[in-house]
Amino acid sequence: MMSYIPIAASPQYSTVTLQVGLKERLRCLHISDTHLLFSDGRDCRAKYDVALRRWGEYVYANVGRNVTYFLDALLYAKRNGLLLLHTGDLIDFYSPANLEAAERLLELAGVDCFLCAGNHEYTNYSGQHPESREEQEEARREVPKIFADRLDFASRIIGGVNFIAIDNSSGFFPEESFDFFNAEAARGLPMILLIHIPIYTPGVLAMLRDEENVRDFGLCAIPENLPGAGCRYAPTDAATLKFVRRLKSEPLLKAVLAGHVHAHRNQMDELAANLPLLVAGGGYYGCGTIIEIS
Repeated sequence: MMSYIPIAASPQYSTVTLQVGLKERLRCLHISDTHLLFSDGRDCRAKYDVALRRWGEYVYANVGRNVTYFLDALLYAKRNGLLLLHTGDLIDFYSPANLEAAERLLELAGVDCFLCAGNHEYTNYSGQHPESREEQEEARREVPKIFADRLDFASRIIGGVNFIAIDNSSGFFPEESFDFFNAEAARGLPMILLIHIPIYTPGVLAMLRDEENVRDFGLCAIPENLPGAGCRYAPTDAATLKFVRRLKSEPLLKAVLAGHVHAHRNQMDELAANLPLLVAGGGYYGCGTIIEIS
């Protein structure tokens, strides 16, 4: 087998072991928040300008390498026989060029990829320019076409593990999450859940506050009455909190994977007893987690 030589600076891959009772080991690479930034003459000038501005934010100012680190992840997964798990924001905004790049990179690498939607998958301008209803509808229509699995609710059994994905990119879990999750649990297989926005834990919040200097916390299911001096917390609702309690009570759920926070490293925390929350750092920083499942 060819040795793996990173394209960019060495990726920051940590390793986590999950014991779920498999007969044969299954290896995965979890990454998130690649934020592909391709735009061309098919786009309006406003979108092209957003692409240039965002390139400066992600690639220049942050010393990020979104394309090269994504290629590193694809090559590493390919050469080591890993399933690629991506927890959203593969693209930074909807554009034909972004979809073509994502589709062709995955196809050329020949890597099996299971992913969930992020809050950028359906945006046209990354929140930096007004969007028309027609633009929003086009993004909702076109983006799912390039992916093998649905982006709202999806499941795939691989190597004896039921990988499931739920779109919580709004910051909330939809009401339909209960029926979907209960049906998947009824299969009786160990499950790993992919979401984009991490569910609140004290450890994730502390890492963002103390290491990333975050004061505006966009986590899911943040409880009320947290200390608020100088901080802002994303809202939640009763259905989301109830669904998180359902997740924490399910013995077949073995891990929850998320991204979104753009940290400079990966974070592992405990969502409940024997239920780890694995939050991938920014993909454009080269963050990722190798998950050994046995």
